[in-house]
Amino acid sequence: MERSELAAHAQRLSLLELVELNPDADIALSMDRIVQAAGVSRAEAVDRLNKAARRFGVRLASGSAKELGLATFEKWLNPQAADYAPSVRALNLFCHVFGVVEPLDILARSHGLGWRVIDGDDAKLLEWARTERKIKALREHKRKIEAEL
Repeated sequence: MERSELAAHAQRLSLLELVELNPDADIALSMDRIVQAAGVSRAEAVDRLNKAARRFGVRLASGSAKELGLATFEKWLNPQAADYAPSVRALNLFCHVFGVVEPLDILARSHGLGWRVIDGDDAKLLEWARTERKIKALREHKRKIEAEL
């Protein structure tokens, strides 16, 4: 989208789609809910994340730390600790480990451009809808050709 298109689009946004370019608190709350719903302790969650980080070569900690520590993870899950937001790579790994898309979806929606992160079922539904749209257009095209015959 060009700048003028973006401005026009921004004016059409509903109240639920307002731009929120600092979604850290919402992401922290989402991650906290996900860990609780998984039924694991925070220490177990850190172990899972560190194991996956080693497997996939993702660095979770900053500075000289080799692994994510429990104290840092606690801060990631605290909406008041804005200075300790996970990196995009860490957020991506978190979503992989817990099998969720919500934190990345919050990040995508924060732009207010209608972006979403969808899972497999929604992706299939979207593909089905696009296929239906193509079929409808082809049927219309077929009717026009038949009418010309």
